[in-house]
Amino acid sequence: MRPSRSISGFACLCASALIACAGSTSVDDGHKGAGGVTGTGGATTAGTGGATTTGAGGQAGGPTGAGGRAISGSGGQAGSATGAGGATTTGADAGTACTVGPWPAADPSVTGPFATTTENNVGPAAGQGADGGAPVAFTLFRPTDLAQGGLCHPVITWGNGTGTTPSIYRILLTHLASHGFVVIASNSPNVAQGNPPPMVAGVTWVLQQNSDPTSVMYQRIDTTHVGATGHSQGGFATTTAGTDSHILTIAPIAGATATKNLHGPALLLCGGMDTTVPCSTIMSAFTGITNQPVMLADQLAATHAGWVSFRAGTLNPYEVAVTAWMRLQLMGDTSLRSMFYGPSCTLCTNTAVWQVMQKMMDQ
Repeated sequence: MRPSRSISGFACLCASALIACAGSTSVDDGHKGAGGVTGTGGATTAGTGGATTTGAGGQAGGPTGAGGRAISGSGGQAGSATGAGGATTTGADAGTACTVGPWPAADPSVTGPFATTTENNVGPAAGQGADGGAPVAFTLFRPTDLAQGGLCHPVITWGNGTGTTPSIYRILLTHLASHGFVVIASNSPNVAQGNPPPMVAGVTWVLQQNSDPTSVMYQRIDTTHVGATGHSQGGFATTTAGTDSHILTIAPIAGATATKNLHGPALLLCGGMDTTVPCSTIMSAFTGITNQPVMLADQLAATHAGWVSFRAGTLNPYEVAVTAWMRLQLMGDTSLRSMFYGPSCTLCTNTAVWQVMQKMMDQ
């Protein structure tokens, strides 16, 4: 891993950097585009309620088989299909049920088979608002039809960079929802603050919705497969959230701390051109994780904020990698295992884009 300058504490995701990335592109779903980003408050939101539905193209096809799925611990064997008879949950619609994976294979670089809905200001107030203000609610990115395909939907909790809100990361979070994930994203611009931290509070709320007959998520959630990802301060918060017993895997972007209390594999992402949270900082986290399989993937050309996509269909390698990792670890899509595991993994051999280190990921 190339040497670079280390820093201490949480890193700020500068609004000016995001404006440079966004150019004149606007962000829909009721949110302002780059012009809504301010020096201190981050992204602003126009409108406070309602749900936005977007179409989804790409792969088609329903679930195959009915097998359950298991993820192993420190040995690095993840997402292997087991025999017949996955867990079944009775659905909210009479006579229907959802089944816990495995999911059919899909290409993480293209939009998944689900149309998506974005719900603004849902869930509990948690964490910290702008400028240390009162706790704030969440934004939910989910498949519009949670009964489509019959499978229970895994959960991902998202953490924003300092001073930003989920609207900045709308392309990535909607992309994950199109693949079948229910993504709960705190509206806090300081997701490392709060007790409980908002990333964990969001998971708790989604799991509660699975038991609430009045919720659209009633008995449609895979409560046994939850992941966490986030950027900058949200990346640091992701590693903290990873110590929660519900969270089985993490994939922090440009921010991570060492922890020995993870409950599953970790994908740590850093940028070779990132001078805000350099790869040397993420290297310290990689070294400190000793009880779970872990990969450190340095996207050589990535800056701290320049990777964020503002147009659909223009995913950065970070966004493709996070989608693939979550599909493998939470959906049992073993077709994607070769991207990360073994010395000849796809990321390992794509040396024009990535520089990779692995521990306990030999098979």
